[in-house]
This record gives sequence, C-alpha cells and structure tokens, in this order.
Amino acid sequence: MSLEDQIQQFSEIYSEEVLTRPTRTISLPGRKCEPRIIYTFLGFELQAGRKRITCPDMATARYLRIFAELGMPSIETPYDPTQTARLLAGLEVGLETIKELLLAETLDKIRHQAKLRRLYRGIRERLRQSETQSKT
Repeated sequence: MSLEDQIQQFSEIYSEEVLTRPTRTISLPGRKCEPRIIYTFLGFELQAGRKRITCPDMATARYLRIFAELGMPSIETPYDPTQTARLLAGLEVGLETIKELLLAETLDKIRHQAKLRRLYRGIRERLRQSETQSKT
C-alpha cells in the first residue's frame, strides 16, 4: 500500500466515521509536536507542547494525541467515548503505517523530516476539507 493510499484511508476514517456523528470541538496547539499522555489523580492529560488538555479517559487522550502530533489546531471528537475507542485502532495503525512507509524510503535525516512535514501538512489539509464539506 502506498503513502497516498494510507493518507486517503486515514482521512476517510475521520470524514466517514467521526464527522457523521455528533461531535464536539477540541482545541489543540496547532503545530507538529510529540505529545504525551500523563496519568494524574483526576484522570488523564495530554501534554502537547506547553498546552495540557484534560481528557476524560485513555481512549480520548490517545485520539487527541494522534491529531496533536499531526499539528491540527482543533479537531472534532465524538461525544460517545465508545465510538472514540472503536476508531482508535484504524487511526493509530494508519499513522504508524505512514511513518513506516516513509522510513522504508531510506532518506537522510533532513529529507526524511522535510517529507514528514509535507505529509502531515497534506493530512491536515484533507482533514480540514472534510470538516468544511461536512458543515455544508
């Protein structure tokens, strides 16, 4: 499977499985980062850059981590946490497959980072287009 196929599949999951259901908007930092999930006494938090986002459960934290890594400024999240958990496998595997396919190209570090940034930018644009189309 090619990078383009994986990106298409990733964006289809978001547009067909997330945006067709009741959602809420979560604000994210809006730049590519390496987010991490923090376990607290009150639940979970996602630390993306300097921003901390409180999450009601682990599934939501993992879901938001995917989109924070991509650099999305905001993202639609299903109201129902069971729907979020159901979508996680496809989204996480999709993003990991994209990274693995890029690593298989054996680029030097600078070219690898540049191509990863371009791929993430393309994914962000597709997700924004999906959001725009679902609102009309």
